[in-house]
Amino acid sequence: MLTNPSGVTGDLTPAAVALARAGLTPERLFGPEHGVDGSGAPGEAPELERDAASGLPTTVLYHLSAEETARRLAGLDTLIVDLQDVGVRFYTYVSTVRDVLRAARLHPLRIVILDRPNPLGFTVEGPLLDPAFESYVGISAQLPLRHGLTIGEVTRVLAAAEGVPVHVIPTDAPAGWHPHRPWVPPSPNLPDLDATALYPAGALVEALDASEGRGTALPFRLFGAPGLNAQALAARLNALPLGVTARPAHFTPTTSKHAGQRCAGVHLHRTGPPTDLLPLGLALLTALEEQGAARNADWLQKLLGVPSGDLPATPEAALHAAAAWQDAARAHARTLHAHRLYDRN
Repeated sequence: MLTNPSGVTGDLTPAAVALARAGLTPERLFGPEHGVDGSGAPGEAPELERDAASGLPTTVLYHLSAEETARRLAGLDTLIVDLQDVGVRFYTYVSTVRDVLRAARLHPLRIVILDRPNPLGFTVEGPLLDPAFESYVGISAQLPLRHGLTIGEVTRVLAAAEGVPVHVIPTDAPAGWHPHRPWVPPSPNLPDLDATALYPAGALVEALDASEGRGTALPFRLFGAPGLNAQALAARLNALPLGVTARPAHFTPTTSKHAGQRCAGVHLHRTGPPTDLLPLGLALLTALEEQGAARNADWLQKLLGVPSGDLPATPEAALHAAAAWQDAARAHARTLHAHRLYDRN
């Protein structure tokens, strides 16, 4: 099984344990970024000797070559994937699934996806990926930035490109998140649905020398850096139709960027009707830049998948850019119809 703490049944039993109780014990557990137990920091995948819940041996499949992935999967006939994705191209669990598909071309392997809901629903947002900026956070030009697909549907898109068969066991509630369904964090900085809902927007701040709230109790809701004007930043964002209210805030991250430093910035609250997330992310990014936050152009190009020269310089320009990308992304999404498993009505 390729899984992590998000791979649970409706009563929160780990999937590997549930399978063993049903008489089908996996040989080994494999983990994506953050590892099988989800304890790793961003960009890390700690190796554990055994999984605490099931007692099974473990290893990781994060950011490996197809050859190394195939070597780690050697001797297996089936790989079951049970991971909670969050609906954006740069979330690396789909990158690990792509690596598994490529490994299956080298070593025959039956791949079974236990599908899960997309917590962001079926809404699609651009931009599309320029192949020049393909990376581990942008693996396929077939996927818009916010792709509006479940992990099973994403896998079908990727499997078609790789020429590998895949079997998807459908979920009963593919779009959004049922209010009574427990949320198990798929990664350390997505502790709840509020953080997850703002993640596609807030993650763009990773490309600035500003904090996106990692190392605080409110990841992807707190944004800022030392020396910023919190009141002015909040006013700048609140003047735009972004579906959120920005409250001036001060915070001190314990880890990640600006750890141990007092930051000034904003706390974003979802107070308006549901809205597109790309305009919010671009407006937030450019408003922070206006106050002096420096841009890592290379990383932003990889996150967004477009040349830095195409990126907006002001929040107002951000809204126009997002609208243009939106049309292209939604037109492209219609070409993925054959890979969809669920109605979009």
